[in-house]
Amino acid sequence: MKNNKVYLLSGLGVDGRVFNNIDLNEYQPQLIEWIPPLNHEGISEYAQRLSTLIEPHSVLIGLSFGGMVAIEIAKYIPISKIILVSSASYFRQIPWLFRLWDWSKIIKMLPEIFILKANPVTFWLFGITRRHEKILLRQILADTDYHFLIWAVRQIIQWKNTEVNTKVVHLHGTKDRLLQQPLKVSSAEKYWIKDGGHFMIITHSGEIEGIIRKELKQ
Repeated sequence: MKNNKVYLLSGLGVDGRVFNNIDLNEYQPQLIEWIPPLNHEGISEYAQRLSTLIEPHSVLIGLSFGGMVAIEIAKYIPISKIILVSSASYFRQIPWLFRLWDWSKIIKMLPEIFILKANPVTFWLFGITRRHEKILLRQILADTDYHFLIWAVRQIIQWKNTEVNTKVVHLHGTKDRLLQQPLKVSSAEKYWIKDGGHFMIITHSGEIEGIIRKELKQ
């Protein structure tokens, strides 16, 4: 069973503006807004609450952290397909360096304004060089909820999912510096976006839109 509903889940430190260059208007995609996490709530419980906002047998398009949440949502309601962009489908696809320390504690030691203000290192990590892309990322980070960011970083580090969902389609950049993945690690149908960085949903939007459209028709 499949319906025509398409839901978008944005990433960590970004919002729905990252989907602006992806034209899926005929599907009337619905953005799932992040809700405040409850005290001591993990990604699984959080995803269960979000699942009440989603119709069963829909398509989820998850960017980065949003893709991990989409994987967890699929454990609570039947999903037709999950399209991951710059994300991970199980915990071994999270770089070991991310899992080595509790980066959320390290981040909390830094001034909030430093975390939410884009700088040359941020641009390098996200793989962006053009002025309008830098402006967009700078605006998005400035609007980011600091407390949600800290919580989400902790969830990524602690994510233990080992289930391989066969309904996953994975789009990943060959130059993703934040979520680098070995070429041989693939738990799903995967598209490698040549020279794509972690912000490729903006920098390579035309190519990504074409792949998503193809997958939505299948």
